[in-house]
Amino acid sequence: MELRHLRYFLAVAEHLNFGRAAAALHTAQPALSQQIRKLEHELGGPLFERTKRYVALTGLGRNLLVEAQAIVEAADGLAIRMRDTSGEPRGRLRVGSIMPATIGVLPRILPSYRERFPLVELSVATVGLDEQVRALIERRIDVGILRGPVTDERIHTARMAVEYFCINLPKDHALAQRGRITMRDLTTTTMILLQPDQGGSFNDEISAVLQQNRAVPKAVLEAPDVPSAFALVASGVGVNMSSTIFCGVSFPNVIYRPLTPRTEVTTLMLACRRDRQQVPVVRSFFQHVAGLNLVFAPPA
Repeated sequence: MELRHLRYFLAVAEHLNFGRAAAALHTAQPALSQQIRKLEHELGGPLFERTKRYVALTGLGRNLLVEAQAIVEAADGLAIRMRDTSGEPRGRLRVGSIMPATIGVLPRILPSYRERFPLVELSVATVGLDEQVRALIERRIDVGILRGPVTDERIHTARMAVEYFCINLPKDHALAQRGRITMRDLTTTTMILLQPDQGGSFNDEISAVLQQNRAVPKAVLEAPDVPSAFALVASGVGVNMSSTIFCGVSFPNVIYRPLTPRTEVTTLMLACRRDRQQVPVVRSFFQHVAGLNLVFAPPA
């Protein structure tokens, strides 16, 4: 029995689907099935009940699950401790980031992190909220930057920045001449929001702010992603309420104006698996970001 066989088994037990487990392991499904059969032959019985409709653990599989988790976690912990004997974090750190953070936040974080921790090999992928939580659980990424709240108890989160709402307008918009935009002003505009699967809790915060101030936009349009939302603003279709994390990013024909009353956005989070908080590279990233005291102030 090899450690990789136990990892294969745990992936199938996690997903209860050979296709999804193979994708998470970046291997072919036939190869995964073959390795599971070898493990079953070695252990003397089936680990999974398989039908065309479902996959389920057998009694033997349930017994192995507890042992396999302990063995794999112990092996991972040993590898981490051995790599960390120098006292300086080293190894690979896989970061997943929602698109707004990739555009507006990572440039404030990564240069100084790379300078401070040169032995850490960073990789970054732009990943949506739901997929990011799955990727953390499946250990495909180590750290996530996302919009909370995250309800899965296996995930630890920490607020990572102070940010505010601002209004993005085309340069020739009637409101562009004003130094600040009020909630009442928004009742005369077409508001561009992200589609629900992209905007998530950020859309919920926008809705709450509008309701609290009894501000109902003239119309609402949905954009499939952040670049599309800014493209619609630049085209003069409407205005967009976004986070001040974008205020340092230049988009053609788009200007930023602060929103009155000033309102904080509270949902930008760092996330990791709760059982990996003390992994040196993960801990170093959380501590580094906390030490930056990130504040994305509204435009002057």
